[in-house]
Amino acid sequence: MAVPFTALHDVVIVGAGPAGATLGYHLAKMGIDVLIVEKEQLPRYKPCAGGITVRAANLLDFDIGPVTEQLIYGVRITYKLGAECVKQYDEPLLHMVMRDQFDYFLAQKAQEAGAIVVDGQRVNQIQMMAGQAMVTTADYEFQTQIVAGADGANSIVARSLGLMSGGNVALALQAEISASSEAIAEWDSTGGLDFGYMPNGYGWIFPKKDHLSLGAWGSIHLAKDLMLYYRRLVESHNLGSHRVDNFKGHSMPLREAGMAIQRDNALLLGDAAGLIHALSGEGIYYAIRSAQLAAPVIARALQSNAAELQDYQRAVDRELMPELQFGQSLLKFYSRSPWLYFGWLKRSDHLWRAACCWLRGENSSSRQELGPYRPLFDLLSIKARGGG
Repeated sequence: MAVPFTALHDVVIVGAGPAGATLGYHLAKMGIDVLIVEKEQLPRYKPCAGGITVRAANLLDFDIGPVTEQLIYGVRITYKLGAECVKQYDEPLLHMVMRDQFDYFLAQKAQEAGAIVVDGQRVNQIQMMAGQAMVTTADYEFQTQIVAGADGANSIVARSLGLMSGGNVALALQAEISASSEAIAEWDSTGGLDFGYMPNGYGWIFPKKDHLSLGAWGSIHLAKDLMLYYRRLVESHNLGSHRVDNFKGHSMPLREAGMAIQRDNALLLGDAAGLIHALSGEGIYYAIRSAQLAAPVIARALQSNAAELQDYQRAVDRELMPELQFGQSLLKFYSRSPWLYFGWLKRSDHLWRAACCWLRGENSSSRQELGPYRPLFDLLSIKARGGG
């Protein structure tokens, strides 16, 4: 991608994933001089199940159809790789993408809007000064008024500023599985989820255009157990002759209430800010939405010539954290009784329809669909807010 013609920019974004690209897109549309710095050459492989929820896709003001490989309408749910139930919905729930193409697509949109994107440049130092910052790579030094860290779980922006220290961390193992066309066709428009094997995690399998993505996630403290589970998960699907590509593990920090994601003239977005749902593992919705919350705050700060970015953390706390804290409450409940969770899904359509409405962003309908389970979820919501 393009090399910058100047070392001075209004905003430097570290990371060209969904959070960084979305922020760059919105700032550039406002006429702000923004630079996105990505450590890898784009497009680059990113370990991820690749499920973009309909509600996440609907946040964008452009269609992601060009990079959608499948639409998911249903799921096969198993308990400890055994008992199974199949659920279907009449509307799409997920867009299946390969993250290298999806992220590159978003970065191109940012570039088309006017953002400068520099890839293959790992940021190795960030120096904060009065009202400004210096972002240094192996080949460049960029001076900026505001730094946005969208550089994932091991964010150098977070480390440099002492943000997002402590807290819980999840671990995901992910690979791309090449198998026969018959084996892949069995998963057409359908995903797979396995509950109960890991005390606070799950396994998944999702179809792409010409292969399957398979992985597992759980607490980082159970890494050895997670590896064993992953192997058994692969074996359980009877894929026949197959090839495993791009097997990778990656950590995911989970933000807790009150953890700082903003300091002086810098802020964190998406995974760097720990904005990941503790039960589902979804991060892309929160990455995109955190960027959309940050953009007007940054614009106001630049207009006033004062890097007052506290409103961003307040917006995240107000709009995103209640749902993420609720997810942590759900995870605690699920980890104590995964068999109960599976049984409810198997016997009742209420939870399934509620989950489908949530994936589609139909929040009011999601609560209504809970039916007899609504009091339990209301109680968990109160506990998530610290009410008991």
